[in-house]
Amino acid sequence: MEVKGYPYKGHAVFPRLEQQGSGKYAACFTIQTGKDGAGETRYARTMPTNEFDTEDDAIAYILDFAGDWIDENPI
Repeated sequence: MEVKGYPYKGHAVFPRLEQQGSGKYAACFTIQTGKDGAGETRYARTMPTNEFDTEDDAIAYILDFAGDWIDENPI
């Protein structure tokens, strides 16, 4: 499966959803520099801290969190 990056303010957010044994989706992701994500990793959440019923809910959370983080931690 190809991982799609979402560009935002000179960064790209890459969701890495992991379906848990419960059937819920864990919101793991990275934030990388460059609109294509070719730069350094600035933030990585590899351990699931939030679980969601659907992939769409997990991605919405990731993009909301990442947008706030990027706004608070500009390059």
